[in-house]
Amino acid sequence: MKKALFILLTIMMMVVSACSSTTGGNSGGTQTKSEGQAGTNPPKEETVEPKNSNEKKTIVFSTFFQNDFFVEAKKKYEAKHPNITIDLKYIDTEDADLEIKKQLLVNMSELIDKDPTFKKEQYFGNILDGMKVNGGLYGMPLGFFIYGLFGNNTLIEKSGVKIDDSHWNWTQFIETARELVKHTDENQSVLGTTEPEYLITQLVNDQYGTFVDKESGKANFDSAAFTDLLKEVKSVFDDKIMSGDKGFPIFRDTQINSPEDYIREVNQSEFLTGGLSHKTKLYLKPIASGQQAGGSFRTYQTLGINAKSSVKEEAWDFLKFMHSDEMQHRAGSAGFPLSKASYSRVVQDVLKKGTVESIQPIGPMKGKVFEITQKDIDDLDKFLTGAKYSVQFNNTHIDNIVREESLAYFAGQKTPEAVAKLIQNRVTTVLNE
Repeated sequence: MKKALFILLTIMMMVVSACSSTTGGNSGGTQTKSEGQAGTNPPKEETVEPKNSNEKKTIVFSTFFQNDFFVEAKKKYEAKHPNITIDLKYIDTEDADLEIKKQLLVNMSELIDKDPTFKKEQYFGNILDGMKVNGGLYGMPLGFFIYGLFGNNTLIEKSGVKIDDSHWNWTQFIETARELVKHTDENQSVLGTTEPEYLITQLVNDQYGTFVDKESGKANFDSAAFTDLLKEVKSVFDDKIMSGDKGFPIFRDTQINSPEDYIREVNQSEFLTGGLSHKTKLYLKPIASGQQAGGSFRTYQTLGINAKSSVKEEAWDFLKFMHSDEMQHRAGSAGFPLSKASYSRVVQDVLKKGTVESIQPIGPMKGKVFEITQKDIDDLDKFLTGAKYSVQFNNTHIDNIVREESLAYFAGQKTPEAVAKLIQNRVTTVLNE
């Protein structure tokens, strides 16, 4: 089976496979045959609300891990819809083992288009657009995280180097890095303490769509885009701009999960010891050459609907319920909610409190309390609304291939073209298994 979209829903999450059966009238446990692959255009309907509110139906809800949120959603939804039974099933598997083809999932873009009750402007539409595969949406997350780079703003401002992260790519980032290192001591790295084979793997995940076509499952490593990236990574290590054995970096990767998380992360650098204390600013991650400006995100707890389900409308209605403000404020700290109303509730709660407490049990930040203001929220909002590119996560097979094969180039044993060809062949084999 071709693994065209095996990365679509493999994001530290659970997946809903809402394959469903009707009870009473129809044979229980059976599934209707799909009329076509997800992504084709079915006959238009006026609404996606259930046609018969009295007919007894069952939605099979399969997840990869147990979660009290889903148990509560089941109870509340069943109480509101006495004719619906939510059959929760837990599948014991790892995210890395999940394989999903587009035709197995409903194209939710079509459901959204014909559902007058779903108002896209009430959600972070940029996240939904960033999840699309060739115009089709095959999963909706309950939450998402944003990615960026925390920069040593004390050093950056002192250096006088001007940074425009609104549309910088990795080539421009490296040019900026070369300027910044002129103003640092020899023990300071630009981006973390890593090795070239791990950095190239990270960059591939950040720019996954450039190297793997999610729709066709075709690889694009045997290309100038990838060989140029290999050369850029090697050059920054050869020139000692980055190193695996240097001290605290000028930039560090970060994942932001909530407004409180942002405040804690942006303040922690001021408590570093040994003369490393500094002010921090959040910057956008560089994009791939040719990409439009935009930030990075990763989804959490993505929901999909089985294309062969006989009760797609009911499954869609249950999915919408889980995104409702009634349920989302119970979701805890699992990322930013997709619903803007739910996010607004989170913001108002934290602003009303006015402070964020450190969660570090030991160390210099223990017991510290930080002020949070509307300006902090405004700064963070730019990253939430500007996020456009989905970061690949936990793609074990392809990560290993890129890491293993790139070692030969970084050690000077093979050309970048030879390495790219090997990676292309191995990844193609994986995608076509």
